[in-house]
Amino acid sequence: MKLKPVLLLIIPVLFSLSLNGQTAGCTDPQALNYNPEATINDGSCVYPVTTTTPATVSRSLPQEVIETSGLIYWNGGLWTHNDSGNQAMLYKIDTLTGLILQTISVTGAENTDWEDIAQDNEHIYIGDFGNNLGNRTDLRVYISEKSSFPTTGDGSVPAQTINFSYGDQPSFEIANRSNDYDCESLIVFGDSLYLFTKNWVNEQTRLYAMPKVPGTYVLFPQGSMDSDGLVTGADVIAGGSEVILCGYKNYNPFVWLLFDFAGNGFFGGNKRRINFSGMLGTQTEGTSYTFGNTVYISSEKTTVIPARLFRLNTSPWTGSIPTGSEGNLNHDHELKFYPNPSDGNIHLDLGQSCKPDDYRAVIFDSRGAAVMKDCAVDVSGCIANISVSELEAGFYLLKLYSNEVILTGRLIVGL
Repeated sequence: MKLKPVLLLIIPVLFSLSLNGQTAGCTDPQALNYNPEATINDGSCVYPVTTTTPATVSRSLPQEVIETSGLIYWNGGLWTHNDSGNQAMLYKIDTLTGLILQTISVTGAENTDWEDIAQDNEHIYIGDFGNNLGNRTDLRVYISEKSSFPTTGDGSVPAQTINFSYGDQPSFEIANRSNDYDCESLIVFGDSLYLFTKNWVNEQTRLYAMPKVPGTYVLFPQGSMDSDGLVTGADVIAGGSEVILCGYKNYNPFVWLLFDFAGNGFFGGNKRRINFSGMLGTQTEGTSYTFGNTVYISSEKTTVIPARLFRLNTSPWTGSIPTGSEGNLNHDHELKFYPNPSDGNIHLDLGQSCKPDDYRAVIFDSRGAAVMKDCAVDVSGCIANISVSELEAGFYLLKLYSNEVILTGRLIVGL
């Protein structure tokens, strides 16, 4: 594969701080203010405006789920539900066609305004906390055991209830779409549920946490982020290293990718926004990781666009070397490439343990700009060759990824 020459620019490192012999700063090579000396990610990374168009899986979801409002992937399919005024039902849909595979009634539950769905190993959690008017005093999350779901066919499952309120909410007067206490996003992380608010007024999102067991809780904010739009769905990747928030601004969809954070400090690491192009008028509502970094996003029917289902992979934006590490990010096996420095060609050796999969490669320069964008790589026999003969001399980041693994390493060209 041939690459056009690029100008290698050196961006000054800003806002770095030495702490006990370590340096705090931006640790992501894709960021505009990347500091190669930083060993502590201080959450300061600033990224270039990034736009993509996700693949369309279904151009029109079935009538039963035209108000799809949340997504999880479980038991071989995507599970979704409708929002306010609809039945207390869950629907399993096919990841290839969007067709409905199962319909499950949730007994002991009412759909006042179901807005998101989340899961752990044993339970499914349904967030009945939509609050467009800002005056609800009956916010809750329903819990159902996965073991109560039929493996195939339709059926019903019982639910228990978590009740909660916002301890910092100053008013319960009706403020239709003019309040900051609406919520449409829910994830499970460790022993807690985490909610990301949908702020109609300031277009930010606040984070709340509560135990994932039945009870009544008063919640106070754990932090906030300027989302520059309405956050409408969330999910966390298996292993907990990445969170995705979906939403829209003036009906232009986007996602936020939160990664390289410590513990449950989701806003303390990297925060990267990916805008969607060619999708004006699309009201994205639910999102779910499936295999690796593959994400599905659903949108509900609007006056001009039917309910739809989309897919994308977040690896090109979140697969950088994690804080304080050197060499390769190695999920399954080591990525080896030689010669390094390169003489114009790179020979990749994934090792004998590599799995058959579709691999793609990206190369970033020192500014974090992709100089080789998302190219398919033939790794037949776990070996591949990439030409970099037209790259300017300098330092780069090479990333190879599939649905199951991300491998990265620092590449030197012509030095």
